[in-house]
Amino acid sequence: MTGDSNNSGNSNSRMPVVALLAIAFVAFALRAFPFLGADGAWSYRVDYDEGVYFSAAAWMIDGALPWRDYVFVHPPGHLLFLVVTSVWTKGSLGIAGAFALSRWIAAIIGAINAFLVGRVVARTPNAPLPAGLIAAAMYATYPEVVQVERGPFMEPLLNLLCLVLVLLSIRQWKTTRAMVLMGVVAGAALGVKLWAILWVLGVLLTLTTRRERITFSIATAVTATLIIAPFALRNLGEFMQDALLFHLWRPADGTLEATARLEQIVSVRHLASPILALIAVVVLRRRSGVAGVAWVLTIASFFASAAWWNQYNAHLIASEAVLVGLAFIALPERFRMTLVVAATASIVASVTHTIRRAASTGEHLIIARSELGKSSDCLFSFEPAWAIAANRLPPRETGPLVDSYATQLLTAIRGTGAIKTFAHANDAFAAVSEVPKGLSTCRYLFIGERAGKQVSLDSLRLTHHPMTTAPGFWEHN
Repeated sequence: MTGDSNNSGNSNSRMPVVALLAIAFVAFALRAFPFLGADGAWSYRVDYDEGVYFSAAAWMIDGALPWRDYVFVHPPGHLLFLVVTSVWTKGSLGIAGAFALSRWIAAIIGAINAFLVGRVVARTPNAPLPAGLIAAAMYATYPEVVQVERGPFMEPLLNLLCLVLVLLSIRQWKTTRAMVLMGVVAGAALGVKLWAILWVLGVLLTLTTRRERITFSIATAVTATLIIAPFALRNLGEFMQDALLFHLWRPADGTLEATARLEQIVSVRHLASPILALIAVVVLRRRSGVAGVAWVLTIASFFASAAWWNQYNAHLIASEAVLVGLAFIALPERFRMTLVVAATASIVASVTHTIRRAASTGEHLIIARSELGKSSDCLFSFEPAWAIAANRLPPRETGPLVDSYATQLLTAIRGTGAIKTFAHANDAFAAVSEVPKGLSTCRYLFIGERAGKQVSLDSLRLTHHPMTTAPGFWEHN
């Protein structure tokens, strides 16, 4: 009996790496298969945020910096990551080619994240053999994270750093060096997106001694400062307003009702993961660890936030998938087969949804396929990635105007000096009569649906008129 138990324990502690690698490969395939179309990585639709982040990073390498030269509402860590992994190739691959590379890199990070989820669960004491595999598969197929890990969003890198942090936190060694290493990872995550503070709180709640907490906190603060300060200190006031206060000031947008947000969190397309995560948190409580704290706090922040889109679930699944694996520890062994069946059914639903939603309209290539996209004159697109497809960045004449959405919201909120509040983002946009700086002198504007929401078209008509020969483009009068 004793020998059998020990053998089982050894087997459980050594998760089959080959099986996890296979799941990671499936994760990569789900993310990358739309890139096999005729336009390569551009075959899949692009999101506004992708264009903002890549444009900001591309301008950074050309000497324009966040807060000093343009509005940017997040820390600079993700921009630095894009600079060293893809943006630096724009000289040889072109801007469009470098953007395509960033999409492939995001898919690779997604595969690594799925592997890390499995390793975190496998290294958790008393985790049964299927737990890590199911958890990894849940992350690999979760529709929102599959979609986000097809482009240069923040969540792929943020999830990677947070999962590494959890992996380090469950190790038995708690030396000063280990605390410093964890702090460096946590500080890097904070340098990418402020959501990482929820994981930092999770670590602090699971550490057992005051010395561990102090060492970890200092290392976290120093690392985050080293990433942020060189850019923030160039215009500290703008940094405070853009990257910090903007998130407190911003009006409601996206999915507004709490019930609608809940429906997206527990959607049938990934129903098993939130249910199993809740079971793990309720049964294990403190033993759910960093992932448990991060999951609870992330959901709380979702309901507290004024603006929310289901795309935010792409970060929620980083903690949720780990908790799915921990659910196998939380429940008696007789329920494990039921958990496997339920999780498998949910994974099949997620894969089906993901494949069905992978089609692309190709609208994002309008500028690239237009003769105006080849012009050397100033051309601004309210969807920045659509211009990137034509090897163009937001023109320097506009600031550069990297993020028209955040820029217009901040213009409305700041008003004439006193901070103004708005019930909805559309109300804020309607309160701004002037167009963003520099657009009035730019020769070509590509309007699209976004411009009609963010900018007064009547104000634009004072300087520009629609072109009959190029639908969607406006030319300077």
